[in-house]
Amino acid sequence: MRVALAAAALLTAALPARAHDDGATSHDVRVGSREIVWTVDAGVLELARVVRIEGFTPRLTELREERLRAAAAEIGEYLRAGLRLRVNGRDALLETGPLEPVYEALPPTDLRLLGRVRQQFRFRSDEEIRRIELGTDLFTAIVPSPTAMFTIRWDGKERQEVVFAPAELRYRAETFDPRWWVGALQFVRWGVHHIFIGYDHMAFLLALLLGTTRFKDLLKIVTSFTAAHSLTLLLSALDVVRVPGRLTEALIAASIVYVAIENFFVSDGRRRWLLTFGFGLVHGLGFSTNLKELLTDRVVVPVLSFNLGVELGQVAILAATFPALAWLRRTSTPDRAAPLQRRLAWAGSVPLLLLGLGWLVERAVGLEFMPL
Repeated sequence: MRVALAAAALLTAALPARAHDDGATSHDVRVGSREIVWTVDAGVLELARVVRIEGFTPRLTELREERLRAAAAEIGEYLRAGLRLRVNGRDALLETGPLEPVYEALPPTDLRLLGRVRQQFRFRSDEEIRRIELGTDLFTAIVPSPTAMFTIRWDGKERQEVVFAPAELRYRAETFDPRWWVGALQFVRWGVHHIFIGYDHMAFLLALLLGTTRFKDLLKIVTSFTAAHSLTLLLSALDVVRVPGRLTEALIAASIVYVAIENFFVSDGRRRWLLTFGFGLVHGLGFSTNLKELLTDRVVVPVLSFNLGVELGQVAILAATFPALAWLRRTSTPDRAAPLQRRLAWAGSVPLLLLGLGWLVERAVGLEFMPL
């Protein structure tokens, strides 16, 4: 027995003092309908550098379980302070649960040493859990970018993530299914919904439509608008481009005002796709403001899916309005078609201009008086 202990001590002493001191943590998060249980595994060596463990030295063989349990309160407080949890958009306070010592084998011997601890935390919700945000910055003060390995279990489904702290993960009940197309369909639906409740985007499309007489020109406009807002939507979602939301919303209102005024002077919309591309960049930033509230742990697939939903919504609006305007033009005699087109453009642009001006003043000054 003494020979085995001596051999173990020699092996431990031969290991570099920081062999396990990489700051890696493991996180097991189980999400129920009204409860979250978050269990963290952390290394003793790292904990000894941030929490005082009486009588501890960097050799694993010298840590006894009673010394670890004596520091359980301090360990639990440190770990809890390094975790962040938001449930349904609100900060959630974790309750500290039991601490369990974790023994590790020391090859080539069968000796097991106390190398890690397992700390449980719990949160009980008063409402059904629909959205969660998990964050960790454990050991970032002593180790650059420590690894955090997450296993999240929710409604019979499981995901595994590996991130570098400080990091944040976001999940929604609707998109937690690991099959990518399930979440993609949800983002398509949200994209369609956003267009139909985004009255400023809808007003901009209608203002463009009023000044366009040919389907080929309309196709160019829609294509340039799509390409532009797809670009800024993706860049903004990836945090490559950052523009204050208030400025973006004011610029969207300004784009409505500009196009509505232009409808009084422009009778040919052949080159309007160039102008639309520039305004589309601004509208993409507006789309991203809403998208960021929905993003979870993925970016590319949700952005593309959300964008597809936006396009489907736009096509639905144009498909419902353009044929009606085209029919009115066809029912007119050739000598009256052009005057009728101008009157339609003017009559439709007046309310859109007033809406745009109201939104512009409201968003630039910070007032709230518009009904939409």
